[in-house]
Amino acid sequence: MKRLSKPSMVLISLSALLTLGSISAQENELIKLPKDSEIDILYPGDYKKGEFDIHFMDREWWGVYARNNKSYLKKVHLTLDKLEPDVQYDWEYQISIQEKNDCIFLVSGLNLNEKSFEHYTGLDFLDKNKEFTFQHGPYHTFLSSKLESEETVGDVKKYNYSIHLNYNTNEHHYSQELFMFPCYGEELIMRIIWAGDIDNDEKTDFLLQIPTPPFNEIGDATGLFLSSKASPNELVKLVAYFISKGC
Repeated sequence: MKRLSKPSMVLISLSALLTLGSISAQENELIKLPKDSEIDILYPGDYKKGEFDIHFMDREWWGVYARNNKSYLKKVHLTLDKLEPDVQYDWEYQISIQEKNDCIFLVSGLNLNEKSFEHYTGLDFLDKNKEFTFQHGPYHTFLSSKLESEETVGDVKKYNYSIHLNYNTNEHHYSQELFMFPCYGEELIMRIIWAGDIDNDEKTDFLLQIPTPPFNEIGDATGLFLSSKASPNELVKLVAYFISKGC
């Protein structure tokens, strides 16, 4: 029986390709948000003032759906309704689509066609000191976390986790640091919302909870990572994000 050699490791940061060692890809930034991207994501639902760009109504949108362990793409039409702000929230718009059941998110700016395809997760979570696997096979694709530092902010403990995407083959282990994810008062619980091959390159794309700038303290954010948009020194590229302002 032929013995498989131990996989070598290739560490990929957001700015450089390394063969050994590790660096902080973000330096003082939690995450490098895309600038001037033609790709956007949205969700059906209510939006507070300033969260929804009215020009989005002029664009072509696709719904990414999940049903019975399959995902499918469907072109959708956005309906915009004006909301009256209430005492607690400064509501502005409600965005709806006709087929809203099983819709995970909406995406615009990609050259897509209607199709059905496998997806690898619904709503799951990445916990501290654990790995989350999207798929097995030739490219074992998984997320991992590493506690980089701890500090006390007032009376609250702050944990700073480095989040990595990993590809494993029989010969290599490729790893890219995606972002730093601070947690306050509790240890890491990060949402993994959806994963599948939306861009037809046979590699996993995914939608994750990402940190909200500047310190991941207020609001909630999600980011779409695509493998087909990655530069030569990356596994994936963050191409679109949505930030909810919170209460």
